Amino acid sequence: MLYAHVSSPKESERIVKALKQSQNVRWYQRLHIIQLSSKGKSVTELSDLFGRCAATIRDYIKRYNHNGIEGLQRQSSSGAPPQIPLTRTQWEELLGQSPSQLVRLETAVRNWNQELLVTYLHRYHGIMVTRQAVAAHLKRHGIRWNRGRLKVTSPDPLYTVKRDRLDTLKKSPRRLP
Repeated sequence: MLYAHVSSPKESERIVKALKQSQNVRWYQRLHIIQLSSKGKSVTELSDLFGRCAATIRDYIKRYNHNGIEGLQRQSSSGAPPQIPLTRTQWEELLGQSPSQLVRLETAVRNWNQELLVTYLHRYHGIMVTRQAVAAHLKRHGIRWNRGRLKVTSPDPLYTVKRDRLDTLKKSPRRLP
């Protein structure tokens, strides 16, 4: 059985005082759940009493047991995850380079991995994202994250324009003379 462990009478008084001062219903319920749990109420009884699922009650109790009343406070969120400002073309150009060519990455590695992409976005664009966010962004742009492919590049500044024109010509129907 899982119960809230109120360590001292002083801590118990602190909970009672917080209950009396509470103006938020959710906060009051969390404190009350801890108070009742410390007095021996089971998770299922608290779940029925407060109309919350047992997992939520367990979460409150675990958070309290680990961090006290402060652990019950809502974790503030910064909102939506940051947007990655790179286009498909920019991603392709980046992945065509070796990570060792980028000074701020401070690596001798020649192939990209998701951790390096996260580090690149942080150091070059000031964006903190997870590996999963990078993978999802690459997938959204239709860039497959599998085995490395040979990328043909050129120092010619018009190379991408020429390559795009050639791709367009390849896709257009052939005309007979």
